[in-house]
Amino acid sequence: MSITSEILLVYLNDILSGKPNAELDIELIEEDYVQFGKALTYFANCHIQNNLFANALAKGDLSIPPPPPKNRLAAPLKSLQVSLKHLMRQIKHVAKGDYKQRTDFMGEFSEAFNAMVEQLSDKHQKFEKEIEVSKKNAYHDPMTNVFNRFYGMLNLHEWIEKKMPFSLVFVDMDNLKYVNDKYGHSEGDKYITNVAGHLCGFSQEAMVCRIGGDEFMLLIPNMNGDKAHERMNEIQSSIKNDEYLKNKSYTYSISYGIAAVYENNELPASSILNIADVRMYESKRAKKKYGKDVS
Repeated sequence: MSITSEILLVYLNDILSGKPNAELDIELIEEDYVQFGKALTYFANCHIQNNLFANALAKGDLSIPPPPPKNRLAAPLKSLQVSLKHLMRQIKHVAKGDYKQRTDFMGEFSEAFNAMVEQLSDKHQKFEKEIEVSKKNAYHDPMTNVFNRFYGMLNLHEWIEKKMPFSLVFVDMDNLKYVNDKYGHSEGDKYITNVAGHLCGFSQEAMVCRIGGDEFMLLIPNMNGDKAHERMNEIQSSIKNDEYLKNKSYTYSISYGIAAVYENNELPASSILNIADVRMYESKRAKKKYGKDVS
């Protein structure tokens, strides 16, 4: 082996082994091998640059500047960096809930990525459905499907805090105990659900809540007391004339009280409820005074 061959081989081994500060002294090699030596030096520089670049990519540093354009051996790594940056943008979109992201430029990796996003999308949809079911169970009365006391009070406090004008209607069913005792609880349950159905017909904006066994609360935004009384009289009439009562030996009826709340209201929820409750009992007492059996 000639001295030149030995020098070139040592230099090449130094480069491939990653020896720092590896150098090739062109003046020490034969003239016929100078061009080869320069080409080897170019290769060595490209190799070092590509190694540093590839190591950074392997550690997840996608912001590292790529090797200079004169490094023609770096093209595949540069292409990989572009692909990884694009993939990272897609992953960030997925993290924000955009499950429409798909990729098709990285072979098996693309297939795995797309499958993962589809699974996340399916799980997200299932999770959202479970949340809706949980909300429904948390906020609704299971028998009547109207809102429950918790949700009603939550909104009552919120409306007061926001200084919203609204009317609160407190409703008590008359003689539910009599129907339960005389005709059975299945008839009593039917009484409750039928009354709830009529109350839901108050308006599209009204929030109907069952707050007790035979008690309901209606929250009606932007409605004054007179208008609420007018509509409740109509509801009361429809309840008395419920189609279900044909051929029945008993009747339906409700007692109610209304508290109108305005933008300048300073009363807490408990006081507003108490006003409507007192007015409801005044209505019930008036029925008793005129000989109507209510309880």
